[in-house]
Amino acid sequence: MVKAKVVFDTNVWISALFFGGTPKEAIDLALKRCQIFCSVAILQELREVLAEDFDLSQKGIEELTESILSLVQILPIVGSLKNILSDPEDHPILETALVAGADYLVTGDRHLLILKKFQNIKIITPTQFLKEF
Repeated sequence: MVKAKVVFDTNVWISALFFGGTPKEAIDLALKRCQIFCSVAILQELREVLAEDFDLSQKGIEELTESILSLVQILPIVGSLKNILSDPEDHPILETALVAGADYLVTGDRHLLILKKFQNIKIITPTQFLKEF
């Protein structure tokens, strides 16, 4: 059986790590049934959010990053997407999904969700992801 390919946006990782709930359920389900992809750009954004918004130590940030690295396949992206989204900071997330050949991009970001689909990638919320599986 071919596993679905999934990319989780930074906001889903943060929500899962700190608040649990539906984002954590979505990631847990994906760990059992999907291939999860990530990029250095997503990890970098995650590190920045952890440092700025959660006041974590460098050691704490590295521990969380390492735990995510153990769950995902890292892909290189080059920043080739431009002018698709109203928030240019979301382009690396979309590009990661594109490079992965992802079936799903799971996010809470309205700038991405408004697309609903990009090429063959379904852009959905964690709640929608749980319903799909």
